[in-house]
Amino acid sequence: MLPIPVLSGKASPIAALLLAAIVASAPAQAGDGSGEPIPCEGLPELQLGDTTISTARFTGGSFTPPGTTTTLTDLPAFCRVVGSIRPTTDSDIQFEVWMPISGWNKKFLSAGEGGFAGAINHAGIADALRRGYAGGSTDTGHVGGTADFAPGHPEKVIDFGWRAHHLQAARSKKIISAFYGERIRHSYFSSCSNGGRQALMELQRFPEDFDGVIVGAPAHDWTHLFAGFVWNEQALWNTPGAYLTASNLAAVQAATLATCDALDGVVDGVVEDPRRCRFDPASLACPAGTQSNSCLTPPQVEAVRKIMQGPRKAHTSHMSHVKHDNGAGGQLFPGYFTSAAGEPGSWSAWITGPAVPGASIQAFFGNAFFGRVINEIPAPGVWDFSTFDFGEDMRAADRKAEHTFNATDPDLRSFRRQNPKGKIIMWHGWEDPAISALSSIDYYQQVVRQNHDARDFFRLFLAPGMLHCGGGPGPNSFGQSLPQARPLSNAPEHDILSALERWVEKGAAPERIVAVKYIGNQPAQGIERTRPLCPYLNVAVYKGSGSTQDEANFECRHPSRDKDGHGLDD
Repeated sequence: MLPIPVLSGKASPIAALLLAAIVASAPAQAGDGSGEPIPCEGLPELQLGDTTISTARFTGGSFTPPGTTTTLTDLPAFCRVVGSIRPTTDSDIQFEVWMPISGWNKKFLSAGEGGFAGAINHAGIADALRRGYAGGSTDTGHVGGTADFAPGHPEKVIDFGWRAHHLQAARSKKIISAFYGERIRHSYFSSCSNGGRQALMELQRFPEDFDGVIVGAPAHDWTHLFAGFVWNEQALWNTPGAYLTASNLAAVQAATLATCDALDGVVDGVVEDPRRCRFDPASLACPAGTQSNSCLTPPQVEAVRKIMQGPRKAHTSHMSHVKHDNGAGGQLFPGYFTSAAGEPGSWSAWITGPAVPGASIQAFFGNAFFGRVINEIPAPGVWDFSTFDFGEDMRAADRKAEHTFNATDPDLRSFRRQNPKGKIIMWHGWEDPAISALSSIDYYQQVVRQNHDARDFFRLFLAPGMLHCGGGPGPNSFGQSLPQARPLSNAPEHDILSALERWVEKGAAPERIVAVKYIGNQPAQGIERTRPLCPYLNVAVYKGSGSTQDEANFECRHPSRDKDGHGLDD
């Protein structure tokens, strides 16, 4: 039985006496959960090698993370553990694990951390806790969401790249087992963006850490993705007059939809599969010698083409690592689609940004990675993006960093051996302006080729009209670890985490997951539309009758098949 919690953080006299009797002996040994439960306040005595527990206390109700003004509410009573892991003399990996006092579902759910991390994902831990999980997260070994930590600190770079999350998972599971005095039945991971990269890194390097993983819009081909950020920055700024205004982007999106919206049989402002779209930005070319917000000048036409194309290198003889070489030009990373380019939070935030070099989100990340991590220029020094060469400079960057950051290995046999019932669900928004959805398709296809049983344990879901991790004109909420991504319910048919649980624990693979589009992307404003997300290669096809706003009027099938199922095999 667990000790009675005291939510004020001060133990009652009786609780204090009980605690003293339990922990008065030698320091506790972290084991496999087969011993007696260790009370919350006794967890700092655990012997975890390179790990120190600085805080272990009961709390609940609400919690305001350190350094923030955002209060997390509706929290059940839990034991909050704060610790530090120091695998090297230059490491300081902060982590937290929260464990519910009652109603624990016998599972561990680790949140991931986006961008350059640098902070514990308390909101992700809180979501896990509310669902009965013991939850955890890490700052990945540095403080602050920039790459300023990197110059002169190679061990911290390794901590961020792959080591921190593995150690956080290992230590958290020992703490959880010690606290409850029993084994964890299942360990799950769910995150997006850099968190998706972390998920794949765990699968590929440490398959023992998790038996169920949700991989959202992963930045797994990190070095080439970030080269793509620089490619787009050069496309907009290396040629005078190439920058695209918000009005230009709105015109590009409108022209794309006019060309392609009806291809899926439903005119709804969303393109079901943007690969089928053959939009040419030259169709928006301004008359010679003119310029306006509703057309594109020659430099702007070329900029859009480059962004759609993605980064390339003319000579590939020394680039055997490139996964996207589709012929002439040597593709380093896929390009971006234009059918949601003018949406708030899309190209205007990620790709173009304000009308000054380095101001877009992509430019922030690309310049920081190549400036701080690759070239190790200390802050506030500035790296010159305009001279980056996608041949030799790219090769040098890969030599230095690809083994630390890239999680591109498609051979998942170790994961299958470690977790015979283990499952992976990957998802990506088709209109993602940060990480092209094509990169997830590329990786999924490599996994299918490399693993004969891939479809038995790995499924990919693509969300039409969805931006980076959420948002966009299409249905974009299905429980994917964002506050505004609230699913219709926690049932496996609506919630991606519940779908993963059912697949891992009961063997029922997800055949469709219903996503919801809220009015204004705010659940409190009501439902605008619903649509099923289908396992790739299938897509949502309108049945021909009923409201196109209702998922019930769509079925998942291969786009080459007719309604009776006849057509090409998968």
